[in-house]
Amino acid sequence: MARSLLTLPLLVTVACAALAWTVLGPAAAVAFVALAMLEIAMAADSSVPMAGIAGRLHSPARRLFLSLGIVAGVLAMRLMLPPAAVAVGDATDPAQAVTEAVVAPGAFSAHLQEVRPALAAFGASFIWMVFAEYLFNTDRAARRAWLGRLEARLAAVARPRAWSLVTATAGVVLTGLLVGSDTAWAAGAVLPVAIGGAAGIGAYLTSKRIAAWSLGSGSSLRSWRVHTYASTVVFERGLVVFMLFEILDGVYSLSGSGVLGSDGLGALEQAAVGAAAIGVGALFLARLTSRLDQAAGLKRLRHLKAGAAYVLGVLAVLLWTSLLVPIPGVLVGWFGTVVIGSALASSLPWRAWARRAGLQRARSA
Repeated sequence: MARSLLTLPLLVTVACAALAWTVLGPAAAVAFVALAMLEIAMAADSSVPMAGIAGRLHSPARRLFLSLGIVAGVLAMRLMLPPAAVAVGDATDPAQAVTEAVVAPGAFSAHLQEVRPALAAFGASFIWMVFAEYLFNTDRAARRAWLGRLEARLAAVARPRAWSLVTATAGVVLTGLLVGSDTAWAAGAVLPVAIGGAAGIGAYLTSKRIAAWSLGSGSSLRSWRVHTYASTVVFERGLVVFMLFEILDGVYSLSGSGVLGSDGLGALEQAAVGAAAIGVGALFLARLTSRLDQAAGLKRLRHLKAGAAYVLGVLAVLLWTSLLVPIPGVLVGWFGTVVIGSALASSLPWRAWARRAGLQRARSA
């Protein structure tokens, strides 16, 4: 079953690499493979929380989400959000920002770096609010704590939504104060962080309001409302992936300049290679999420969902921290894998396996 699910993305990857080699040359093929490997690694991490999202949906929204929704949502977020951020931050024409991203990726990366503080503050507060859903158990779901008594106490607090808002606001205020003290309270440094953080909280609350309306009863457009709800959770995950790749590591995906083997490629060629790699990653993400959902992996591996949630919490903290000190790319690339791996290891039935092995040894003796 797993092989059949991954057959299509693997074939697409091989075909794209062969096409890049034939049309653009070996450098383009090497750049594509390197970028695709990064995207596939991120897809493996993101498939766990995506499966958790799928479990909250009902048919036909779940089928749409697992097939077209993930691919379209991730592609839209990864390809369109960076130009939109530059257009808003620099008050320029969106079409001009898109054109610059394709034909002049170096200049576009510089412009993206200029609006990075506001983007990082926006993403940190938004992602923290998503993480707080798990931390304070806003859905009041029955679960077993992964990290012990402290996690259990936080999951049982009264007014969990208020705690989510308070902690996110505290993060925005604390970061603003630290940035202000580090920059002698320069308005150009403090205001983007404050406004971006407030906008992230506002975007989260708006997304949840839309989700609540989408699931409201008594409407003839019930199916369309459920699809709207699916789009809000796709937006959440798409924003997380965007922040991981475009903000923390400072590399814009349509530019292959930071990838080994991309030297000598033109701007349009780099854009084509980057877009193809993003598409491959989105396809892998959709297939891996579908596999987890079909196998009920999150139910069998009880702490995997907790690990996925803590990835978001660490990411939010890293984003806030990155406004003060540089974050090493290696740390960004591997922290999610370590957290998810730890959650997976703690979810496996080691005692049952040891007991079964002991019984087999006793019988054989």
